[in-house]
Amino acid sequence: MKTVRFIRAMGILNMHNLALSKYNLGSDELGIPSSVFHNPMTLIPLKAVAEWYRCVEQASSDPDVVLSLSRGIELQKLGPVGRWLFSGNDLASAIRRVNYGASNLQSGAFFAGEQSGKIIKWTYHNPFIETSVKVHDSIRCAVFMIKVLREFLGKDYQPLRVKISGSRKNTERYREYFGCEVEWSQPKTEIWIPGDDRLASRQVSHREDSRLAMSFSDLDDLLNMPDPEDELKVIYEVVNYSSHYGLPTLERVSSLLDLSEQQFQRRLHKLGLNFSMVSGYVLSNVAAGLLSKRVSIDDIAMRLGYTNVASFNRMFKKHRGLTPKQYAGRLEK
Repeated sequence: MKTVRFIRAMGILNMHNLALSKYNLGSDELGIPSSVFHNPMTLIPLKAVAEWYRCVEQASSDPDVVLSLSRGIELQKLGPVGRWLFSGNDLASAIRRVNYGASNLQSGAFFAGEQSGKIIKWTYHNPFIETSVKVHDSIRCAVFMIKVLREFLGKDYQPLRVKISGSRKNTERYREYFGCEVEWSQPKTEIWIPGDDRLASRQVSHREDSRLAMSFSDLDDLLNMPDPEDELKVIYEVVNYSSHYGLPTLERVSSLLDLSEQQFQRRLHKLGLNFSMVSGYVLSNVAAGLLSKRVSIDDIAMRLGYTNVASFNRMFKKHRGLTPKQYAGRLEK
């Protein structure tokens, strides 16, 4: 369970939407329910993202689909995180923010900038990405990194060198996009630039946004990445994610945790819990959040996978001590 890691929905949101549109797919055809993407901060287990990569490649019949989708996406669509990222004065500040903020967007992710003589080597690595989709993850991050660089150094900026994990056959597409030779089958994703470029100010002009880079609520969400050592938090977030498929099942949650059902039940027992308790706690929290947004009780019950509103009411009262109607009434006072 300590190997379970997450990525926020925003990490693949724009690619996901573009893939649905470009390949004329139904909202759930890529394996991740559409409701997951209603909140860009939703945590998705990396195991589910690996399956998503496979579904996208299969649906597109294009092994270079991640480059095809990600190259046209604007960084401004990252919302509050994008505003925070570019609220500094120069490229160096943006790179620093990516480096120390990345682990809150994708757990296990490691970004670093290393000065080597007159060259800066900007590096990305995540050892928890499945080997079969590592090339997709590496391309996604390399495209993101070059887009950050081009915000400050111009839209036609060409780095000194790009290194990508895994391999692709159509290497010319990548050389054309990055503007330099690309080295494949590398242990880490790297982009090399001249050291003096780090002081560049932003080249791409955008309308000034007078809002705070991030609200307190956005910040709370961003910092809510589970510590892999915190078993309860990891279990909570996996159950929360699985609720987007309907009522969480022992089979689905165990699979996402890379455990057998028996192993998972033993883990819960050691924690003094059972699956019914955990799933009820998670669902009641989700329901409370939706009630605070004035979503109707019937809609919440349906959203959580209940075919019977009375069953939903009983679950909620068991964990909250109030019926959903009573809880909603208190929110209005």
